[in-house]
Amino acid sequence: MPLPHLHPLCRFFACLLALCLLPAGLRADHIVGGEFRYECLGYRNNDPSTGVLRYRITINMYRDCIGEGALFDGNDPRQTPNEPSAEGHISIYVGDRYYNPTRIISLSNFSPVPINLGNPCLVVNEPICQEIGIYTFIEELPVSDETYTFVYQRCCRNESIRNLINPRQIGATYFIQLTPEAQGRCNSSPEFNIDPPIAICINEQFRIDLGATDAEGDSLVYKFCDPKLGGGTDPGTGERQQTASYFDDIVPLQESPYPYTSVPWVRPTYSVDDQLGIGSTLAIDPLTGELSGVPIYPGTHVLGVCVEEWTRGPNPVFLSETKREFQLNVSRCGNTVEADLLETELDEQGRFFIRQCGPGPNTIFNESTRISSITSYDWELIGPGGELLTGNSRDFNTNINEIGVYEGVMLLNRESFANNCKDTAVFLLGVFPDLDAEFETTKVVCDPEPIVFSNLSTTDGGQRIDSYDWDFGDVTPRNGQRNPTHQYLIPGTFDARLTITDENGCVNEAVREVEYYPAPRTIILEPTDAFGCQPFENTFVNLSNPIDDTYEFEWRFGDGGSSADRDPTHVYENTGLYDVYLSITSPLGCFVDSTFRRLVDVRDAPVANFEFFPEEPSNLFPDVDILDRSIGSQSQRYVISDNTGEGIFSAPGPDFTYRLRDTTLLSVTQYVTHASGCQDTITKDIRLYLKNTFNAPNAFTPNGDGLNDDWRPKGVWAGATDYVLRIWNRWGERIFETTDFTAGWDGTYQGSNSPAGGYLWDVTFTNAEGEPEAFKGGLVLIR
Repeated sequence: MPLPHLHPLCRFFACLLALCLLPAGLRADHIVGGEFRYECLGYRNNDPSTGVLRYRITINMYRDCIGEGALFDGNDPRQTPNEPSAEGHISIYVGDRYYNPTRIISLSNFSPVPINLGNPCLVVNEPICQEIGIYTFIEELPVSDETYTFVYQRCCRNESIRNLINPRQIGATYFIQLTPEAQGRCNSSPEFNIDPPIAICINEQFRIDLGATDAEGDSLVYKFCDPKLGGGTDPGTGERQQTASYFDDIVPLQESPYPYTSVPWVRPTYSVDDQLGIGSTLAIDPLTGELSGVPIYPGTHVLGVCVEEWTRGPNPVFLSETKREFQLNVSRCGNTVEADLLETELDEQGRFFIRQCGPGPNTIFNESTRISSITSYDWELIGPGGELLTGNSRDFNTNINEIGVYEGVMLLNRESFANNCKDTAVFLLGVFPDLDAEFETTKVVCDPEPIVFSNLSTTDGGQRIDSYDWDFGDVTPRNGQRNPTHQYLIPGTFDARLTITDENGCVNEAVREVEYYPAPRTIILEPTDAFGCQPFENTFVNLSNPIDDTYEFEWRFGDGGSSADRDPTHVYENTGLYDVYLSITSPLGCFVDSTFRRLVDVRDAPVANFEFFPEEPSNLFPDVDILDRSIGSQSQRYVISDNTGEGIFSAPGPDFTYRLRDTTLLSVTQYVTHASGCQDTITKDIRLYLKNTFNAPNAFTPNGDGLNDDWRPKGVWAGATDYVLRIWNRWGERIFETTDFTAGWDGTYQGSNSPAGGYLWDVTFTNAEGEPEAFKGGLVLIR
C-alpha cells in the first residue's frame, strides 16, 4: 500500500526509516548478483499434441558473506529462529500479463565462489567473500506466440557500490525471457562456464573467461549490458519507485513485468561501456567472452554482461539473451612472483654472483617465489667461446670446464600476458680453480699433552690461501693460525674442522676425528679429609682431569667396601681411621692410581632419647617431667616449640619439669652431644589431656541460710558438652531439668516448695575425650 500523503521530505525519511528497521532477511543488500538459465526437457509426456513444454529453470544467486548479511532466500539450511531465511519466489509473465501462480523457490544448494583475480601472480590483501546459491525447479508452459519472462526482484543494493547513484535506495532485477522462436525449437539457453569474478586488483592486468556453452551449438555473442532496477525508494519523494509496470514492496508480492529500467550510473565517470570507470580499461571479447582490462578505481562495482544466442546459418534467428549481473570488488593486492637465486653475493649492479670452485658440473639453485604462480623458467648463459647454454627447469645445471666469469639471465613466466607475473634475475657464474683442505695431528696416548695440528691444504691453480679457520670440536674459541697447537681440557673423540678460503673467495673444509683419552697426571679427590659421626655417609668427588664416564674406576674404602662409580657414596658403619684407594684406567688402557692415608675419620656418636612422665598429663595434673634417656651423651639441651615452629621455652638437661597451660600440641626437641663432638637430636610431641570429674551430694537443706540451699553435682567440666540434669519425685513426675553445668535445683516445683523426702536424679554428658558418660542416684530434701 502507498505511504500516506505527507510532505515529500517527510515521506523520504519515513521510507528510509522503514527500510533501516527491516530485518536483514527482508532486505536484499546481501544479494549481489544473479542470472537465470533454462533447459528444455521436451513436451509433456513426450507428446507434442499436448502443446505443453517442460523446462528446468535454474537461478544462480550470489550472496555477500562478509559481515552480518542475511542468508539466502528460500529455506537456507543455516537459518535459526533468530535469523530466519526469507521466503523465496519469482514471478512469471506471458507477454505483459501475469502468469499465475507465483512460483515459490527453495534453495537447492550453496557453495563459496572462488576468488579468480584473472592474474595468476597476485593475491588479494582484503577480505572478500561471496557464495552462490542455486535454485532449480521444473515448469510446464503452453507453447505461445508470446514471450515468457521469469523474473526475480528485490530491494535494495549494497550501499558500498561506487558506480551507481544511491545504491541503498534501488533494487535489482534478474530475469530471462523465453521467446517464441526458442519455444518452437525446444531451445535451451547457454550456461556460463564458471562463476563470475568477485575481485580484481587495482592497477593490475586481468583476463577472466566469462564464456558460456550452448547445448545446441548455437552462435553466442558477448557484450556489456545495463544492470536493471528492481524497485526501491525514490530519492526525491521517498515513495517506492515504479518500473514500467509496478513494484509493490521491498520484498514484492509480485514482480513487475518486462521491460525493466536500467540502473542510474554515476555519470560521467561510469556507464554501460565504462562500468569500471573512465580511465580504467575494460573489454569483453564478443566471440569468446573473455573479460580483460586494468581497473584504476578501488571499491565495489556492479557489472552486467549479456550473451546473445543466435541460430547459425545465412539467416540467423535470435533465440535468447542471458544476462549475468555481478558485484566485483577492485581490491588492493600483493605481487607473488619474485626472481631470486641462491647466490654467493650481489655485485655493485645488483647481479647475483655465484661462485663455483672447481670446473665441472654445477647447479644454480632457484629460490624464486611463489612457486604456485610460476609456470615457466627460462635460463640463458653465455658460456666459454660465446656458446649459449639454456635450460627450462627450476634449477640450472651447468658443466663448464674453463676458468672464467660467465654472464647469464633467468626469466620467470616469459610468455605471461601480465607484466607483474614476469621477473628476471641477472647473474654471473664465476668458475675458479679448486682447492683441497687437509691436515694431520699428533697422537696423544697416556700423557695429557697438547695436540699439534699441521696444515696440508693445497690449491689446483696455485692461488693463495688467505685464511685458515680451525674448529677443534670443543667449546674453546676458533683459531686462525696455519699450524696451531691445542690443549683439550676434557677427554673424548672430537670432530676437528679446518676451513680454508683462497684469494678467489672459494672455500673448502676438512673434518677429522681426534681421540684424546690420556690418564690424569694426579688423582684429586674432594673432600681432602672426611670427618663424621658413626654411621658416616660420605660422597667422594673425583676431581681428576681429564676423565669422563668412559674411564674405569676402582675404589677401596678401607673398611672392605668398594665401588666402580666415578663419584661414589659410601656408608661407614664403624668408628676408626680409614685409608682410601683409587685407580683410573683410560679407554686407551692408560693407568694411574693413588692411596689416600687416613682420609676418613669416623667417630662415636650419641643416641638422643627422652620420655615424659606422666605420658598423658591432664588438666588435673598439668606438670610433666621430661627425663633424659639418651645413650653416650655428654650434654643435653631441650627446646619446646608450638605449632608454628617457634621456640617458646628452652632448658638444659638432663631432666626438667614443665607445666602445660592448655591443650595446644607442643614439640619437645632434645639436642645431645658426645665427647667426640658428634651430636644427635630427637623430637617428640606432647599435649595436655582434659579430664572430667563427677560427684553428687546425697542431701540438701533449702532453708535460705546460704548453706546447701540448692542441689547440683560437683565436678571438673572443662571440655565436656551435651550436659543434661533431671530430677523426679516419688510418683515419677519430672520436676526439674537443666543443661547448664552451674544450675542447681532449689527444692521448688511450679513455684511451690516441694515436700521433704527422697527424690531420684540422673545426669548425662559427653566428656572432653568425646565419650558419653551417665550417672544416676537419689537425694534427700530436708526441711
